Amino acid sequence: MFKLFNLLTKYNLFKTNKGVALILTILILVGILAIAMGVTSLMVGEIKMTREIPWALKAYYAAEIGIEKSLYDARRGGGASDIGDPANLANCSPGTTGVICLDDPDICYSVDVDVSGDPIYIKSYGCYKRIKRSIEVSY
Repeated sequence: MFKLFNLLTKYNLFKTNKGVALILTILILVGILAIAMGVTSLMVGEIKMTREIPWALKAYYAAEIGIEKSLYDARRGGGASDIGDPANLANCSPGTTGVICLDDPDICYSVDVDVSGDPIYIKSYGCYKRIKRSIEVSY
């Protein structure tokens, strides 16, 4: 280590200020680049979330349809019952067993009813593309 230091001082590499401005400029640019990349990463995440808001609304309304269907059946006297299987909601395509798909084949829902106590809890799961939403009500 000392041999390297002696070699560098022998050729006056530490005694002059040549290149300090270049090194300082590079360090400042690296810092600015890091900040810019961080801000860009945050913006890309926000853009993705903003793009998925309409999908989340469709999933929410699909879950609401399941709640309304269960409440309608309960008020007609048939009692609320399970509709579909929430575990199969990940597949969310026409013909998948355990989910109810609407006119748009990407919009599906299933309902889970808990009648073990009073009040009765109804939980509905809605799915649109890869976005899932759920609603729980009691009556």
